Amino acid sequence: MTERQEYLTGGLTAIACETCGQPVRAGRRSAAQTSVQWAGPACEQLSALAGGRPTALVPTCPALRASLDRAIREGRLEVR
Repeated sequence: MTERQEYLTGGLTAIACETCGQPVRAGRRSAAQTSVQWAGPACEQLSALAGGRPTALVPTCPALRASLDRAIREGRLEVR
């Protein structure tokens, strides 16, 4: 793995939204911080929440947040 690849994807775990199936890579650097990298275009729910604005301006998709919270509770997404 190159240094760039490690910086971009190191410590990230593949997680899929339980509502729409959209895959993301997520990592936790602390109990209060979770990083998310989208593997493709934003899901329809996040796009709708954005209301025509860039989806990067929407803090989170509620369905994806619920999926990440479940992964945390189940130990699939831990602080690294």
